[in-house]
Amino acid sequence: MSAIEYFSGHEVIRAAMQVEKNGHRFYSAMAGRSSEPLVAELFGWLAQDEVEHLRRLTRLAETFSDEESWSDAEFVPYLNHFRDSEIFPDPDRMGQVLGASDADLRVLDLALEAEERFAEYFRKAADLAASADGKSAFAWLAEEEERHARIIRERRDKLAAR
Repeated sequence: MSAIEYFSGHEVIRAAMQVEKNGHRFYSAMAGRSSEPLVAELFGWLAQDEVEHLRRLTRLAETFSDEESWSDAEFVPYLNHFRDSEIFPDPDRMGQVLGASDADLRVLDLALEAEERFAEYFRKAADLAASADGKSAFAWLAEEEERHARIIRERRDKLAAR
């Protein structure tokens, strides 16, 4: 994610959209795998919230459509980092986590880590955005991811206290 300063607003939005798509896929999968209602409900809600973030990013992308962008040959490898466990764990790590006796707590830990990294990414994007609209949108997304992290932390603490 350190390459963010080299990309245009449009490219950062494309990367953010990939983050949100991966978040939706991760949370949807985890909602269906958890036997703990507290965790399944949270992940279902987070999956839907990622859809709303994606909608907002799609609208925002239109405001950056005139920007000069890197070619897909240059930018797609950066986007692939988001698919290739830059944020979410790879299948081997997920298998280890899901096989553990405390799987629900460990999956919540992974989700918390991801949301904190999302928030950091969007804060950096807000700082680097050239337009007021971009700064505002990325700051909103950072706040949303920080809110997700707080909710996940609260649920994790509640589950761990049982």
